[in-house]
Amino acid sequence: MLENNKTPYDFTNYIVNALKLSPSNTAILCVDCQNGFTERCPKELPVSGTTEEWIDQVNEFLTLMKERNFKIFASMDDHPENHISFEKWPPHCIKGTFGNQLFINTYDFVIKKGIEIDGDSYSAFYKDIERKIESELDELLRKHKIENLVILGLAGDVCVIATIEDALKHGFRVFPISQYIKAVNKKDIKEIVEEKFGKIII
Repeated sequence: MLENNKTPYDFTNYIVNALKLSPSNTAILCVDCQNGFTERCPKELPVSGTTEEWIDQVNEFLTLMKERNFKIFASMDDHPENHISFEKWPPHCIKGTFGNQLFINTYDFVIKKGIEIDGDSYSAFYKDIERKIESELDELLRKHKIENLVILGLAGDVCVIATIEDALKHGFRVFPISQYIKAVNKKDIKEIVEEKFGKIII
């Protein structure tokens, strides 16, 4: 688990030099880094702590990792109007809106989910909550010989934890960056992982 209170350069240095993770088999997975989940869109689903300063730090980290040739995968909600998820959550990340747009400045691949009006998904690995229909993410990762995933994004207690769970089930090693993960319940991703799995497995 990569801890808080570090600079983007600290995280980059730790990943490359301490963990010895290589761009040949390691990728960055940005889960739902969209305006609609930040304080930029107060009427959608803003997660506490997603300030402009926080967004800038995320982008600085991604720029540093891209300079070191790490591939960046980004998942995103791409909802039509009247999407089924709006029965549970406020309308958010609707196609063609500012809230739908990614706030990250650099990425190589985009995995869209929640596209169909009557289907929703939390995990970036699936197109449906029931986890019956896989997205293209697993295939893309294996095509590029990825074994390790450095994970960040929103929200920690919803889509991020679902993605971590499925990444582990698919056999990937995962390295969440707690400082770049914010949760609806304001809990740290370390605590969320402990509650989900009973122990730290990352």
